Amino acid sequence: MTEAFLSTLWYRVAELRPRLRAHVTVYRHRYRGQPWYVLHDHGAGRVHRFTPAPYLLIGQFDGSRSVDEIWRSIAETRDEDAPSQDDVIQLLSRLHQQDLIQYKGSPDVSELLQRNDRQTRQVVKQNLLNPLSIRVPLWDPDAFLTRTLPFVQPLLGRFGLLLWILVVAAGVLTAGLNWDRLTYNIADRMLATSNLFITLSTYPLLKAAHELMHGYLTKKWGGEVREMGIMFLVFFPVPYVDASAAAAFRNKWHRAAVSAGGIVVEVFVAAIAIMVWADAEQGIVSAFAYNLALIGGISTLLVNGNPLLKFDGYYVLTDLLEIPNLTNRANLYLGYLIQRYVFGARRLRQTPSTPGERVWFLIYAPAAFVYRILIMISIALFVASSYFVVGVLIALWSIFNAVIKPLFKHVRHVMTSPKLRKVRRRAQWWTFGSMAVLAGLILALPLPLRTDAEGVIWLPDSAYVRASTSGFVERVEAKRASSVAEGAPLVRLVEPTLSARARSLDARVREMRLRLLAAEATDRVKTGIARLQLQEVQAERDREVQRVMDLEVRARSAGRFEPVLAPDDLPGRFVEEGQLIGYVLPDAADRIRVVVPQEDAALVRDRLTGVELKVVGYLEQRYVSSMIRAVPSAVGTLPSPALGQACGGRILVDPTDEAGTTAMEPFFVFDIALPEALRNIPFGTRVLVRFEHGNEPMGAQIARRVRQLFLRRFGA
Repeated sequence: MTEAFLSTLWYRVAELRPRLRAHVTVYRHRYRGQPWYVLHDHGAGRVHRFTPAPYLLIGQFDGSRSVDEIWRSIAETRDEDAPSQDDVIQLLSRLHQQDLIQYKGSPDVSELLQRNDRQTRQVVKQNLLNPLSIRVPLWDPDAFLTRTLPFVQPLLGRFGLLLWILVVAAGVLTAGLNWDRLTYNIADRMLATSNLFITLSTYPLLKAAHELMHGYLTKKWGGEVREMGIMFLVFFPVPYVDASAAAAFRNKWHRAAVSAGGIVVEVFVAAIAIMVWADAEQGIVSAFAYNLALIGGISTLLVNGNPLLKFDGYYVLTDLLEIPNLTNRANLYLGYLIQRYVFGARRLRQTPSTPGERVWFLIYAPAAFVYRILIMISIALFVASSYFVVGVLIALWSIFNAVIKPLFKHVRHVMTSPKLRKVRRRAQWWTFGSMAVLAGLILALPLPLRTDAEGVIWLPDSAYVRASTSGFVERVEAKRASSVAEGAPLVRLVEPTLSARARSLDARVREMRLRLLAAEATDRVKTGIARLQLQEVQAERDREVQRVMDLEVRARSAGRFEPVLAPDDLPGRFVEEGQLIGYVLPDAADRIRVVVPQEDAALVRDRLTGVELKVVGYLEQRYVSSMIRAVPSAVGTLPSPALGQACGGRILVDPTDEAGTTAMEPFFVFDIALPEALRNIPFGTRVLVRFEHGNEPMGAQIARRVRQLFLRRFGA
């Protein structure tokens, strides 16, 4: 026997005679055609899965044979496939810690007490390591579920499925018809202080129905439900039910149905709530329905129903794919690949798996890691937008659990694992070298620094023809598409009372002049008063005269006249002062007006090294441009609705603004030159612009974006 096959600790376990405890039941399942053995611990309510290799040992634990006898018989029959002595010791340790085996002789009471204390400490440790989902067991609901199961039994069959499909379809249709109203300002509405009290009452009720469905489905197919309590999920107290007994069901559809039961209930309640909210008047009923709809929908879509997080959707996926322990096995497989092919640990044994399972391992492990990071950061940002300190703590804890803690475990494994003792130096070089290279790339490798923005081919302000005063259109002086010179008459307005008022004010001026002449001969005080009155009347008369002159709308620049309506439709229409009547289009455009978010304005203004652009619809061609002008202060009104999200742009606009030009956040405006080759592109065409700022290390770019995020979202 080789050195790796034997163990120096074997003498400690060789003479033990283990057997499975009386409260452990063994089930044989098949996953992807391969047999697995499920040990159901009825006392603790836990389920443990084993492949045939370890069960070769477990199946012979009858209390009559020693560990050494069992191992030697397997080694003689299995030869190279036999487990090593270290493997046997690790298996015995796992079974002992999970309280699945006992040894011949009277029970060790002190050991049982120590094990109970250890399990209690393990629960406390788990809660401390994952404060976003702390569990507090309170009650054994098995008897209650047994008594009430007949009342809900009709909803657990085909009738319930048909009812669910009809209600959910109606809810989805209602949500689609009311989507804008449903999603408007959703973050502020959900995190408002007045709404938190409603959320604190609706969320636990919804989760109670969710968890009870798990329990009822488990009872329907003969399982036991021995634990129910309170879980503090992201600090919200919600009920939970331990339905892990369903993992022992032989039928994979039954296991998947138990896992999906909570999702089904949440979606059903959310669909009903959406229909109630859509028809209810503003008030407490509408508020409760809105919260139920969003909680049920968001929870199912992003968290509970998503298989990339270890919640209900994950267990549904593993049951349907027939890949138990997908997360752990995927991580172990990636670890095996690294140790085998990177560290060079040739004698390392691969965890049993099929080719199809290995494909899923390679896909699932990185996808779940990335999604877990994204969802926790999103939760942190969502909460921090209203409760800054809590959100920052969630973000820090998420980074610790998702990055720092796994990295520490990996380093410890490299430094201490017996499996790497022959390749430890190589493993250390790869590990610490990779960390150093990654840190160097982040901190020192220069990468292009760019700002991407959008703009429109700009029509000069002088090209807009607007009414300078209110009036009725009498006639259109210029023909559509005709060339007009600067100052040429375009439209003639008429205001019947304007001329009469101007004549009245002219007579009033003459009157005030006569009064001034009379006052100058008699009283100095009256003279001053009369002079002020004359100036006031003259100013008013001049304004009215200017309005009379403004009744003739003239071109402010030369170009081609294009009215907003057909010339035959304009006469007789009343136009307000400032209302757009038409355009005088120049022969060609000469600039692009670009909008840049305020956090990037300093880069564009101070570190500009080049400008490139692409025209929407012709993205295969790139053009070089240059800066013409920068507006020194931030503005809030877009130059064109085409730059707003409602019209396909990037800038978030106020949904209540019918014009679609009021931005939700201030921005800066820059004018860049339009290349000669694009002079014939129509005015108002959207353009994608890239401002180049040279090179900068990735770390500095990340730090800037994080700082901008804090400034934009939290003002800190």
